Amino acid sequence: MKLSHRVFSAVIAGACLPFLALAADPPAEESATVLSGQQIEQALRQAPLTRGFAPRGLTRRDAGETEQSVNLNIPFESNSSVLRPQAAAQLKQLELALDSASLEKDRFVVAGHTDAKGSVQYNKLLSLRRAEAVKNFLVAKGMDASRLDTVGYGSERLLDPDRPEDPANRRVEIRDLGHSAP
Repeated sequence: MKLSHRVFSAVIAGACLPFLALAADPPAEESATVLSGQQIEQALRQAPLTRGFAPRGLTRRDAGETEQSVNLNIPFESNSSVLRPQAAAQLKQLELALDSASLEKDRFVVAGHTDAKGSVQYNKLLSLRRAEAVKNFLVAKGMDASRLDTVGYGSERLLDPDRPEDPANRRVEIRDLGHSAP
């Protein structure tokens, strides 16, 4: 009786194993998190500088180092700067954040990044075209183009340098440059 109970348990566990594996590893497109406009706004909001006071464990940074940024997973077609339909959800949240009361007067850099697959020259151009695609989306929704600069870094600034071909390195970074000149 004990042996048949063990065999039965093993058969049931073996039958459930494929379902457990699928549940633990969702498809890549479903696992991409869309940050809310509020989360993006909070990440981009300039932190006030503290002058003359440096609490223990914190260091004062020069003004050029205080730019706030956020990395967004914006899906593009493979080896292309064409936005996938799923990109609209994240881009709408980005639009809400950039038009919020705390950021509406700021300028931004839209920086494209790639992983290390492919040539340096190709990746640099692809990342620039992707940054421009994000800018064009925002401008088409009514954002002033003069508030957005674009740059393509290719694989120069990997998010995970220990894993240069990791998909996490493919991203669009938004950096707040502060208030634009009136």
